Amino acid sequence: MKTTFLLPAELSRQNKTAWDHLYQTTAAPVWGTEPVGFLARSLRDFATELPPVRRVLDAAAGEGRNLPVLLQLGAAVTACDASAAALAKIPPDIAARVSTICCDLERVAFPDAHFDFVLLSDVVETLLQPKAVLREMRRILAPGGHLLCNLPLPEDGAAGNDMTRIGPNRYLYHQQFYYRFFAEAEGGPLLASCGFKIVRQQRYEWEEPAHPQFRPAPHRHLSCVLLAEKPRA
Repeated sequence: MKTTFLLPAELSRQNKTAWDHLYQTTAAPVWGTEPVGFLARSLRDFATELPPVRRVLDAAAGEGRNLPVLLQLGAAVTACDASAAALAKIPPDIAARVSTICCDLERVAFPDAHFDFVLLSDVVETLLQPKAVLREMRRILAPGGHLLCNLPLPEDGAAGNDMTRIGPNRYLYHQQFYYRFFAEAEGGPLLASCGFKIVRQQRYEWEEPAHPQFRPAPHRHLSCVLLAEKPRA
């Protein structure tokens, strides 16, 4: 099958199925247990722009690698993901301290203005329609609430490796997993077009160990990390 010629809706379904299948067929955590390399550093760097929070969402939480860091915020933490298999792999001691819900990011099962803080870690680059998800994240954020997300840059160490190019900075990894890499100047306008105000934008680089079930060698990541606010009325 020549996946590069799939229509966007078909490619989106294939992409979602591929992620769910990955989580279903691997006993060990795909990403390991350490949080993503930018998260703790960016929360420290952006601390003066972040007020105390009551409700936090880890959107597309996967197996929960970032939940221990979010729990340190002292808020009620919810983890959501489209893959029930991924959520089931959250370590029991962490799962006991958070709420979990299986849902698509385009239609999350939360009321308007429910959360003070939303994390989208290593998510936006996997979405064929990122604006739909970003608008949904804005909907569930309270006015004055914040979104933290990263956008991998074209210089990211994973860009193009074992990937088939299907468009400008757009690829399929192993012919299944969709990835888009963003120029640094693209992030702010993307979030602004979805109703966010950019508070901070900063580059972060970190090393990831091998993920034997997904990416077999250690690799370097380079992302633009953005802290964005839902403006108050």
